[in-house]
Amino acid sequence: MASNPYPYAAAGAAPMAPPVASHQQLVDQVQAQIRADLAAGRRSLFKAPPGKPEKSPEVLDGRIEEELQLVSRQLGQLGDVLADDPILLMHHTPQLQSIDLMQQVLGHLGRIVASADKAAAVDRTTLTELKVRLQRKALRAIAD
Repeated sequence: MASNPYPYAAAGAAPMAPPVASHQQLVDQVQAQIRADLAAGRRSLFKAPPGKPEKSPEVLDGRIEEELQLVSRQLGQLGDVLADDPILLMHHTPQLQSIDLMQQVLGHLGRIVASADKAAAVDRTTLTELKVRLQRKALRAIAD
């Protein structure tokens, strides 16, 4: 009995052809083109960040943003102190993680409040759940 030239084929099965090299060559060519484009500055691995929103002309909007930033920093400090207690950390990890989420929400809300175009600022929000809550449709009154 002749030996199977393809050792990865099951014993007694028809011999399997080796993988097609042309596919790997195509992958190599695509990768080489991407690297050449990156080196030439014709391509980026990342999308360009959106432009910074214009600040609201209302002084109060800026002050509210500052207050939200202050509360966010204070929450961060509280979280750091609580996380230093290993027993508290062990028993209340999800609650401590929620402090970080609160900080993120406050940061996004501050940027939205301080923006001249609040709808565009909501569109730029990266916290999906917050964005959905802020963009939800108004509920229709029952009497309508």
